[in-house]
Amino acid sequence: MYTHPDALTMLFGFLENLTLLIKSVQQQQEIAKKRGMELYNLGEFTHAEAYLKVPACAGDATAQFALGEVFRRQDKAVSEEAKKWYRLAAAQDHVYALMRLADEASLKKAKTLAQAAADGGSGEAMLQMYELTQDIEWLKKSAEANFQEGQYILALRYDKDTTLISDAVVRHAAVNDLLKKAADAGFPKAMLWYSNRRPGSNDKAAKRQWLEKRVQLSDVNAVLDYGYALAFDYTDEEDANEYGYEQDLVKGYGLIWLVIDSTRDFLQLDTAISNLAQIGGGMTAAQIESATTFAQEWKRTHGALSEYRLTYNDAR
Repeated sequence: MYTHPDALTMLFGFLENLTLLIKSVQQQQEIAKKRGMELYNLGEFTHAEAYLKVPACAGDATAQFALGEVFRRQDKAVSEEAKKWYRLAAAQDHVYALMRLADEASLKKAKTLAQAAADGGSGEAMLQMYELTQDIEWLKKSAEANFQEGQYILALRYDKDTTLISDAVVRHAAVNDLLKKAADAGFPKAMLWYSNRRPGSNDKAAKRQWLEKRVQLSDVNAVLDYGYALAFDYTDEEDANEYGYEQDLVKGYGLIWLVIDSTRDFLQLDTAISNLAQIGGGMTAAQIESATTFAQEWKRTHGALSEYRLTYNDAR
């Protein structure tokens, strides 16, 4: 069979263009997923929706589950719209999506998948088994496997259910031990709680260290608290500076401004806006310009701000 050289040239050109087009689409999906997950992790659910739909419609299970979570939180229930995305993720064996669907078949499949992974040593799967069974032994296994969320949630259980450890001194020590392990491993929620528990709660140097570690991880609440600690000048004995920082209006204003600039649905947003106006009232235009420049540089050199919510459990 004879094929004209021009036809072959056109065919190869078409294939090359198609390959480039596919690559471009994939890149756009990756960009949309990255931005969507950043907004999702920050709690900006309304803004995240459009970005997440791009990879979710392309079959990305992580984005599908996140989109389901967006609608669950917006609707304050596992709505039909949320279920639509959970089902797509569940079809790809996404355990948390199966757990959210919560019908008999989905829970059975989730348990089978989680059990297999737990048998393989996965601390996250052990936590999933706890969520599925509410058997605290699974939660203890997750914590023993050094899974940070498991350690944090077990600390919550011990703290809230005094029947699990009846002796108050032993219980306090057990909670502290779990939080310290999770905090040392880089879990911001554990850092916050641990730094506010005895005996460290009165140690300003230790509290500063934990706050700064959370800030370096771009914990949005820590960044805001750090901004307040730097910007406000506490002189009243009753209103003593919790962290003991020297005042730095430029950095403090910049960090508060960064949080405001990055969020729309943040629970503390209105208060932050009011406080920023108060702080800015005592600054020059040049100082404010320096502060926003500092904030932009901080944003460039740090990861995206995040709430660091738990993956599945809505406990705080």
